[in-house]
Amino acid sequence: MSHITLAQQGLAAAEAKDWDGAITKLSKALQSSTNPAWLLARSKSLINLRRYDEALDDANLAWHTAYSRNKRPLMIEANYRRAVAYFRLGKLADADACCVYAMRLVKGAPAIEKDDPVANLKDPETGRWTATLKDAMKEAQNDDINNSKQGGGAAAMAMGGGQAPANAKEWRMASTLRIQILSAMNKLPADDPARTATAPAKPEEKKLADLSGASEEKPPASSSTTTPASKPATQAPAAVKPAVPSDTPLRLQEFQSNTTMSVSIFSKGVKKEKLKVDFQSSSVSLDSVIYPSGDEKPFQLDLWGEIDTVASKYSVTPNKVELTLVKKTPGKWAQLKSEGKPKEPAAPAAPSTVSTSNSQPAAEAPVAETKPAAGPAYPSSSRTGPKNWDKLDVGEDGKDEGDGSDVNSFFKQLFKNASPEQQRAMMKSFTESNGTTLSTDWNDVKDRTVETKPPEGVQAKKWE
Repeated sequence: MSHITLAQQGLAAAEAKDWDGAITKLSKALQSSTNPAWLLARSKSLINLRRYDEALDDANLAWHTAYSRNKRPLMIEANYRRAVAYFRLGKLADADACCVYAMRLVKGAPAIEKDDPVANLKDPETGRWTATLKDAMKEAQNDDINNSKQGGGAAAMAMGGGQAPANAKEWRMASTLRIQILSAMNKLPADDPARTATAPAKPEEKKLADLSGASEEKPPASSSTTTPASKPATQAPAAVKPAVPSDTPLRLQEFQSNTTMSVSIFSKGVKKEKLKVDFQSSSVSLDSVIYPSGDEKPFQLDLWGEIDTVASKYSVTPNKVELTLVKKTPGKWAQLKSEGKPKEPAAPAAPSTVSTSNSQPAAEAPVAETKPAAGPAYPSSSRTGPKNWDKLDVGEDGKDEGDGSDVNSFFKQLFKNASPEQQRAMMKSFTESNGTTLSTDWNDVKDRTVETKPPEGVQAKKWE
């Protein structure tokens, strides 16, 4: 089998989230060619198996091979993969620096700059990282890459065409990861080692690691004659995944409206036909689910409010169990779990308001006891209020599973959070341009017909 075929099979395995299979196939293919795309796919697979140091080495090598081939998009992705690996290793300043490197490449900066591109983000004497969460959030909201002039390219990207704006998605991914990183850094002491950045724009280059899993026989320990049955095992042990502690809790993600509370319980491999779900007025029992450690055992969720046990329902997917809990009394819950606290009355229902788990508790609700201070919140135009970046989970792959990095999800969220005037501008520009332009500037498009601007290499034709 050729190394090209092995690589294609490895990439398909990574796409299907068969991480072990992807690593085996890609490792064999990489022995023939250190293709940066293959290295990045293996790095992603290693991240999902919590083999962070190896993932970082692959991302670093991918940067060098992409640089030697003058592949800027792959250098951008390599820096993003470096950031994810550093983040999972707890090296927050290094992770944020790699996000900045990726974002600068998107903007056209050279891959190797004469001056340190992040010198303004760290203390020159101590090397401590000085970038702030507030600055990162302001950049995400106001940067030119998200203004109306970029609309045509962004819309074309959503249709699958256009090369020029294609990396805007990578810029936003790196920006989102920066906010998560700096939010975590806010909780660290000022002298914590994780606040010191040492990762350079040009990463360390190591030799390709052979992770194909091929075992080699060791020479016999002695020359004495032994029978095949009594010959001791001589093969090198295969690489073993780091053990996950047995007490590692399930990851939950909730989303609520006035009438329902939707809960995602992330548990891979749950068998729908074997799962038993028992809805009680103030709790839900599942027998059984699979914990991160691999243990299969029951799980009980004690709820903040009461639910309609008849109307509530559940569904099972390969990666999680989804609960749709119908509230007995419409209104907002202060939180998902009761945690042994007395139930509080739901806040009065607001017909058009939808809140998420990141929302702050209602001001009218009585507080049973002092709660920890909420995460940093900054002014936001979002209808759901400020985002609590402490609760954003980018997952092992560095992406938020809740909304994904899917382009369609981004545009849905953009439209949802836009003002009525911006929504009119988006509808008019997108419709009149046949889906090739997207503008949020009503003053710009209200008095003109928005022309069709197909992506580069595509010709617009009229249907007869």
